[in-house]
Amino acid sequence: MMTATTAQTSDLPVSVQSPSTHEPLCSPLKYLDYVNVSAAAKAESRNREVHLPPVSTYRWWARRTSAVNGAVIDAFNRMIPGRLLVADMFAGGGVIPLAAVVRGHQVYAQDLNPWPAAGLTAMLSLPEPEKLRKAAATIQQYIRTAVDTAYGTTLKDGTEGVVSHTVRVATGECTGCGARAKMFPHALVSLLVRKESGKPDAWLACHKGHLFKASSDKRQRCPECQSIVDPSTIYTPKRTITCECGKTDRLADRSESWQWEIVLVERSSRVAREIDLPTQVEHDQATRALRKTKQDLGPIPPGRETNVLIRHGFKRWEDLYPERQRQMLERMLELAGHCSDDPSVVRAVELAVIGSAEMAGHLSRWDRYYLKSYEAMAGHRFNLTTLAVEPNVWGGVGRGRGSVLRRLNQLVKSATWLHEKTGRGLLVEGPVPCASTVTPLGEWDVRVVEGSSERMVLPSQSVHLALTDPPYHDDVQYAELSAPLRAWQRKAHETLTGEAVVNATTGQLTNDGAYENLLSKIFAEVRRTLRPDGHLIFSYANRSPHAWTAVFGALQSAGMRAVGCEIVHSENETDHAKRGVRACTLDLMLDLVPSGEALIEQHRPEPVPDLPLTDERRFLDQVSEIFLRVGSLQDGWREDAYKILSAHPFIGKPNDVRPERVAREA
Repeated sequence: MMTATTAQTSDLPVSVQSPSTHEPLCSPLKYLDYVNVSAAAKAESRNREVHLPPVSTYRWWARRTSAVNGAVIDAFNRMIPGRLLVADMFAGGGVIPLAAVVRGHQVYAQDLNPWPAAGLTAMLSLPEPEKLRKAAATIQQYIRTAVDTAYGTTLKDGTEGVVSHTVRVATGECTGCGARAKMFPHALVSLLVRKESGKPDAWLACHKGHLFKASSDKRQRCPECQSIVDPSTIYTPKRTITCECGKTDRLADRSESWQWEIVLVERSSRVAREIDLPTQVEHDQATRALRKTKQDLGPIPPGRETNVLIRHGFKRWEDLYPERQRQMLERMLELAGHCSDDPSVVRAVELAVIGSAEMAGHLSRWDRYYLKSYEAMAGHRFNLTTLAVEPNVWGGVGRGRGSVLRRLNQLVKSATWLHEKTGRGLLVEGPVPCASTVTPLGEWDVRVVEGSSERMVLPSQSVHLALTDPPYHDDVQYAELSAPLRAWQRKAHETLTGEAVVNATTGQLTNDGAYENLLSKIFAEVRRTLRPDGHLIFSYANRSPHAWTAVFGALQSAGMRAVGCEIVHSENETDHAKRGVRACTLDLMLDLVPSGEALIEQHRPEPVPDLPLTDERRFLDQVSEIFLRVGSLQDGWREDAYKILSAHPFIGKPNDVRPERVAREA
């Protein structure tokens, strides 16, 4: 299916010339300016939506930067001028396809997961901004009454406003005495104004669950039970809670008796916001049925991440949403399907509505210091909290992360940015099933393919540059994290067989070589599609020696050989999931070509003056020396590599806690 009306004739070179055997092959990575590229990547990773607005079209995890990938494309273009065919076989977040199309190149983007496949198609075929504005206005016109009924309120100063957030606490029965109690995670429930104001006024909870206003900078006495409350107290350490009777339960022990109780609301108007106890009217708004829900979101399947939900009483995806939120999402999704006659508009708006489902009202965590909610999958994990926040689905007045209104406004900005960068509408083909017949390259700007990259819908020897960001072993469980969104997309029941992610819980891939074997098949398919002068370049980061040896083994068995590598900045080191742990903030860029007789002039990372030589940098230097032998690795290389990497300080002692576990328990 073509999704744009403006086409441009491909000017890909018709002839395919084998590289000269007299001049050595070199790596385009030698043209990268490490300092400037890393600085740009660091800035982009801290505010992606400002630097690359279209990525906000749909949610994805562990996106790399256009600063790095765009620089790689530019460097490769110095070696092979003209319009390139750039292929990304793990397209996911779409940064690489986006970086390529804004430079005028033809793009092939593939992903196993139907959520990013749909997202890529919508993002790269965004219509004119004015069409999106009209669609947003149409939805707002028809949803206004429902929004007023569901969230309309009055602030204490008498001004009209809306309930922008509704905060609930989980209650559960003690397995010892049977008493039901509010399971507040902390004594400090929420400040009244953001932390930077310096004002200590807050809502506190005592160990019995009584909620009261007080100062957060000193110990207080609960006005109801007279118990002393230290605002720094944690009530649910390591997911346990202690009853008044002295019995300590795991939160999971109480899962069958969990219920949610509304404790606070945030009201907002155009000039003010306040956090207060709910009125009876606000309580009724949050609990009464506005309409009957229709969509069955399906059961939550077992998995490495989903088991956390199942253990704590969530059985079906609809359990993640309070009834009001679910009803409003359904209504807005219906309106999205009729907001325009242009399919590209409808597709983008539907993604905006479904995307707001990531703010699941029984999982989204309330930031008690900065007064905002976090998506249910923040930190690449399902957040489990006993103090959850339901957002106003449409969006508060100027407030509300991830709301439909904010996403629609961001779509307009994204479309404006994309059309300014490309100067025209892109001709996007897809999503095409990976089982489709391979056809000659056409006039499309982008071909999006859904399915395993063990089979790419491309002719042999057609790709100039295969540039990708593959799954990092077992770090992020993309299929599980995207499942709530796919549930709303009506595709959660599909099993994503062939995901290149280690997940022993589901049994799809384990550390017994399945991950390496799958990557080997995919890299072999990439080799088939590469021109004789083509390169495979991708970024990788991991603290597991098993992950690195699996990747190198897969590349070797796929018939690839290393021609160069470089170290660049990759992740936002200030992200809450990376603070206080030995997390990866650098990537090793790996450059390979198909095995052959041509001489190679390898590029390797060089020390950068005035930059600290960290443990991570030293670790990647050692990894790079092993990588540069790919294509000629000898028997015993795997054991030697594992021994060298395991002993490195960046890996740490075998019993050290892994970063992802720390992030999960934080």
